[in-house]
Amino acid sequence: MSLRKRRSISFWRCCFLFFNTKFVPEKFFYSLRFGSPLLLLLISTALAPSSVRAESALPTKVIKCLFIHWDDNPEKELFFRMGEEYHAIKFRGGSHGGNISLKRMANFEVFRKVENPVEGESIYELIGETAVPDDASKVLFLVIPPDGEDGQHRIFALNDSIEVFGRGAFRVVNLTQESISVEFLEKTQSVDVDEDIVMQTKVDKAGGLLPCVMRNPEGETIFGTRIFCQATGRDVVFLRPPLMEGRNKPRMKFVARLMGSAPVEGKE
Repeated sequence: MSLRKRRSISFWRCCFLFFNTKFVPEKFFYSLRFGSPLLLLLISTALAPSSVRAESALPTKVIKCLFIHWDDNPEKELFFRMGEEYHAIKFRGGSHGGNISLKRMANFEVFRKVENPVEGESIYELIGETAVPDDASKVLFLVIPPDGEDGQHRIFALNDSIEVFGRGAFRVVNLTQESISVEFLEKTQSVDVDEDIVMQTKVDKAGGLLPCVMRNPEGETIFGTRIFCQATGRDVVFLRPPLMEGRNKPRMKFVARLMGSAPVEGKE
């Protein structure tokens, strides 16, 4: 039986009691005052507007965020906006990174202070924004500064939830202008522009050095090394276009983080 149908039955039962009780006002409300709390709950639930019941069932929409800057720390302080308030972004890097909880938003906007603000206007100017993944409980925001003074900042949001990017995994994020093939764990996968791939390493507690080779669409090797992976590690490499024309090797930024061991079933 559906919840709505059960509530409807409970409501009409209460009406039956009301109209079939001798000395109606006294006995009925006496029973409400000293009767079953469950009866009171059923009456209040049945009479409550459907919108109120729906809102009370909604979970708190909060996301945990980690902020990474391509240069580790920007030259000027940057801010994000929550409603009408501006908060300084605390960038963290490597295994020392920590998460902060924020209310969920549709877009994440990054600002900096105006050097010569005009009276009556905002002292903050927008320098970049990105959409926040709807299905992510944790998000990693990467802020990329422009290569030149007239360039634009780029903000990239990555679903950092443990269900998507778990312990012992290696992730490649392609922010270049061409697809890249990644040879890792004896497999070759292609990463399209502005996309990423996650590869589970399955290394033991001691960890291990795993060979990784990346190639451009022409088959030229643009990166090759052995990467040390750990069972509790979550390593990400971001790839950007090369700074100098004519070079095929992309710029890279590694973000290595360690997590606690996975919980053992039956133990706390």
